[in-house]
Amino acid sequence: MSTPGGGEQHLSADGMRLYGAIARQDWPVVDEIVVRNPQARQELLGWGLVHWGPEQGGRPVVRDPDLALRELMERELEQARARVDRLSKLPALADELGDQYRAVQLRAGGSSEYLGDAAVVNSRIRDVVGGAQREILAAQPGGPRRRELLELAVERDMAALDRGVDLRTIYRDTVRDDVLTAEYAKTMSTRTGGRRAEYRTLVGSFVRMIIVDREQAFVPDLIVAGSPEHSAWHVTDRAVVAVLAEVFDTTWRRAAMWHGELRPRVGRDDVDTVSEPGKVATTPRQREIMRCLVSGMTQAAVARKIGVPKRTLEDEIAALKRLSGADTAMQLAYWWAHCPDSHDTAKDRPAVA
Repeated sequence: MSTPGGGEQHLSADGMRLYGAIARQDWPVVDEIVVRNPQARQELLGWGLVHWGPEQGGRPVVRDPDLALRELMERELEQARARVDRLSKLPALADELGDQYRAVQLRAGGSSEYLGDAAVVNSRIRDVVGGAQREILAAQPGGPRRRELLELAVERDMAALDRGVDLRTIYRDTVRDDVLTAEYAKTMSTRTGGRRAEYRTLVGSFVRMIIVDREQAFVPDLIVAGSPEHSAWHVTDRAVVAVLAEVFDTTWRRAAMWHGELRPRVGRDDVDTVSEPGKVATTPRQREIMRCLVSGMTQAAVARKIGVPKRTLEDEIAALKRLSGADTAMQLAYWWAHCPDSHDTAKDRPAVA
């Protein structure tokens, strides 16, 4: 529909024809267009291009288009000025209402909202993290991150650092063997010309969480039966968020500082030895897997604990069998019991920061 304010800049073809027919007083054509397309009449009235009422004996009269369109422009400008004035007052109104809202939330203790859809979780986290003003704390126990996630994180985290936001992240110790995650951490922690991100790593499991400005947090779902893998809770209860921040700070103090350095490797390209020269070498992840398996955990439970897909765990176990020469799980357990790596775990203990 071609009407002012409707997004159109020109009259429709029927509107133009109708205006011309009225100007020529060609009433048969006028009647034909109005019967076929009544909207054309409303169009001319909306643009103010005709007078059409009883005072003209029921017949329309065209108006000077210059005059009509100048009047229309003034009306549109006045409405635009009113909208701009209203919009200009919204930030102050948001601040005033926000103070009252936050005061009530603080007294009421806030809330926790269950997010069962991964897309909703990601969207909510993106919005909250994107609005951080002071601090972003992230505990990521899932191990090395995928390339596409790291590429997205660089732009987001750079923007946060440029706003003056403190960014601290805890990773599982296995990221020290991952080239992509190490490159990302090095880029963010050694950048010049602005604030730098901080990273630490920790051997073993810890709780996944993201905390923004110590006012909001995202944590995994542990209470909804049958919830999807990537479901989460958005927590705005200030008392709960304060406890989560304390948990993060305690974990941070236990973790070892990391600036993206890859772990030194001895003898092979894919291992980090803790053994004497010439002895069997295993990676930190492999040592954690073996400790879990010999404790009686199922492979599914081990995969969940160390934060890797089941296929990745199967590949690691296959590599351990090739390394040990074992054909069965029992033979692998026997080998591990006599392996020097099962006794020397000094490198698996985090440094005191």
